[in-house]
Amino acid sequence: MDMSKMTSGVPMVRIDGAKVRILRETKGLTQLFVATSVGVTTDTISRWENKRYPTIKKENGLKLAEALEVELAEILEEKEPDVPHPPVPEVPPESPVSEVAEPAPPAVEPVSAAAGKKSRPRYVAAVVLLICLAAFLGWWLYPPEAPPVFTAQRLLPRYAVAGRPFPVSITVATEGNDAAASLSLILRENLPQGATLVAAVPAYSDFDAKTWEVKWLRKIEGRQVFAYMVKVNQAEGPVMFSGKVALPRTAGLQIDVSGDTAVQMSQFHWADADADGRISDEEILTVYDKFSDIKGLSINIDQVEEIWLGSGYAWNAEKGKFEVLP
Repeated sequence: MDMSKMTSGVPMVRIDGAKVRILRETKGLTQLFVATSVGVTTDTISRWENKRYPTIKKENGLKLAEALEVELAEILEEKEPDVPHPPVPEVPPESPVSEVAEPAPPAVEPVSAAAGKKSRPRYVAAVVLLICLAAFLGWWLYPPEAPPVFTAQRLLPRYAVAGRPFPVSITVATEGNDAAASLSLILRENLPQGATLVAAVPAYSDFDAKTWEVKWLRKIEGRQVFAYMVKVNQAEGPVMFSGKVALPRTAGLQIDVSGDTAVQMSQFHWADADADGRISDEEILTVYDKFSDIKGLSINIDQVEEIWLGSGYAWNAEKGKFEVLP
């Protein structure tokens, strides 16, 4: 398979739409889920599966394979081998082709119009009854799978300083009978305009610096915490956060991320929840409970502990740091 074909300098690949559709349906994924994973519309996914656009960007092909949880090679179109056709024997001109008489069609006894009209309603009613019975039997033996019940909640600090990183966490969890089930999902988080994404745990799948949207494509088991460090350059006032979670097998079901939505930009440390210029016992315990166990997320816990041990702190704008008061 030649994947080096270029269109205006862009690497292209030729995908097999039938394979894509079969893989998607086998895994129970909706077109919306796959479209969101790749970053295209559902109409585009439909055109790919129906082979209207068999050649796509290699970048999109890799994202498509990731959404389907397969390697790129498994969705590429296989080149058919060239098989020589056997020669067709020629009929000698001397050999006349004998004509074979076609058998006469069997005689059909005429049916009166009145008899046909009487039998048609009974036939239609019987067919409708059989279809209804088959549908009921299928529903009884294989009841439709109920969509999973899940929640997504964001935790934000109340205050932050412009240009200084602060943590954000989003907890996604399944509930009820699905509490321990494995679940694929897409989490999309919209950061405030002009924000800088410093780090994320687990690693994000995509970040659009133009729209400030972070996107994760993950498979979770029961519960997963998505956390990240972010900086906002706005000096004062609130900055807003929003997000959605999309699931497969739910015909486009999406839920909003609930919980905290705003951070007030000020001169207070992000761990100082009541903005009194110090970090209390309760506040440092909250930091330990909510953020310190997230492996790989650097929240500068040493500075938080230093402020907690002191009598207070003050933000030094000229030096760009917090100063601990003795």
